[in-house]
Amino acid sequence: MTHQAIPSLLRNALHKQQSQKQKRRPLVVEVDSHVVSISLLRSQELSQQKLPSKKKRPTSVASQPTLLLLLSQERLEILLADKNNPLCKHIVCLSEHQSPKADLRRLSSHSRILATTPQRAIDHIRRDNIFLSSTQALVVAYDFLQGKEEDDILFLTRQKAFLDDCRFIFTKLRNDTIIELFVSSEDHLPRRIDELADNMLLLAKQTWERPLYPLRVIPVPSLTNKVVEETLYALHSDPYLLIGNKENQWEIDPKVYPRITSRSIGFAHLESLQVPQVSTVVCIDLDEESLVSVIRQINEWEHPITQIVALIRESEAHTITTSKENLLMNNTTKPLYESDEVLSGKIQMLVAKLNIDENPEEIEELKKIIRRNVPFYRRGHFSAYLLRELLGSPVKKTPQQQQKVARPSSPAPKKGARNIPEDAKTLYLNIGNMRKLYAKELSQIFQQQLEITAKDIYSIRIHPKFSFVTLSPENAEKAIEKMQGLEIRGRTLSVSYSHNK
Repeated sequence: MTHQAIPSLLRNALHKQQSQKQKRRPLVVEVDSHVVSISLLRSQELSQQKLPSKKKRPTSVASQPTLLLLLSQERLEILLADKNNPLCKHIVCLSEHQSPKADLRRLSSHSRILATTPQRAIDHIRRDNIFLSSTQALVVAYDFLQGKEEDDILFLTRQKAFLDDCRFIFTKLRNDTIIELFVSSEDHLPRRIDELADNMLLLAKQTWERPLYPLRVIPVPSLTNKVVEETLYALHSDPYLLIGNKENQWEIDPKVYPRITSRSIGFAHLESLQVPQVSTVVCIDLDEESLVSVIRQINEWEHPITQIVALIRESEAHTITTSKENLLMNNTTKPLYESDEVLSGKIQMLVAKLNIDENPEEIEELKKIIRRNVPFYRRGHFSAYLLRELLGSPVKKTPQQQQKVARPSSPAPKKGARNIPEDAKTLYLNIGNMRKLYAKELSQIFQQQLEITAKDIYSIRIHPKFSFVTLSPENAEKAIEKMQGLEIRGRTLSVSYSHNK
């Protein structure tokens, strides 16, 4: 997420809420740490959306704001001090550090956006200096800075008073007014959202920020040019954009046959990159924070891609796939490609290049020579022989494939498998991955609702339309009691004991 623009995923989610035919609901929107910057940009955007044509445009003064922006006093002061902020030219700001009388001169000036604190807005509403009858949108930036001499109790009291004042202002607006309250996280609100306004809706960050392109993680024992090249062959989705820690760190040798179309850049130059026409983005040896940044930036690209792949050292792969940002990355883990997959990729790339060859007449001449010299029933073998000679990539059986041929008499237990107690209970849930619900997210929901840890969840199995969760008898009973009727991904949850083992 950047400070310069509202993320497209968030904008789409907000637009979807606005365009719904049913009665518009007030929103609480989670945006991480960019509360103020997103609120300012959103204020300007909403104001521009409501602009009538120039010929019919009525006189608009700050005493009848089209849009009201509410901030904490310290955030308002920072906005006033930033003379380079272009938004300041379009906003009338009323600070609590000046008298209400001094505000009247500013209220007479023309502006569509009025920014102030909830307390100062209420002062003017009660004095009939501000009328909200023409207000089409209200944006609240719930973000505070604790003063050096301000203790935690006073700081919390000030935040509660801010929300109480907002609640009063909500009641003075028309029913069709857009209300959007931006917060870093719902957990930081000292009031429940149903206490702020009737029928208020939470637009959680994990809901609107689901990536357009899930991340495929491939753990590798070491990162070498050969590993990178073979991965690109196996993906067979040319052309590629390779993103490493350094500029041109992973340039692919153009002499390798068949040639791979790729471009390599350093992660630091991604923001300034002119968006390329690529099929697959391959991140090589990037850490968790960098991967999240790549996904967020690619979400903003105009040109669609096929997938995002991350080559990660095996020692770091577990950290990436179990990180707190895993919901954003929404990743799947795939083992390193085997030799037959790499060879298949090379063949498919050759076929693709054959279709666009610039000299088809040369291909036709070679076909005639082959027909004259190779019997029809031997041409398949002849093609395979040529491929082996040219690519030097015979298919070798992997240790896993060899084990399939000679299976041990008794199967060995899976590495890392957990021992499930005999008295454990398995629950049936009427939701699965067709609702884009995945095991890690379901585990987090159970931990939060039941106040347990991941170790208390013995197993989770996700199917397209249903799921199974195995818990201790006590936690299973608690889950049925507390999670029955819970809404997940727009589906009312039904929890019951499973009859399957």
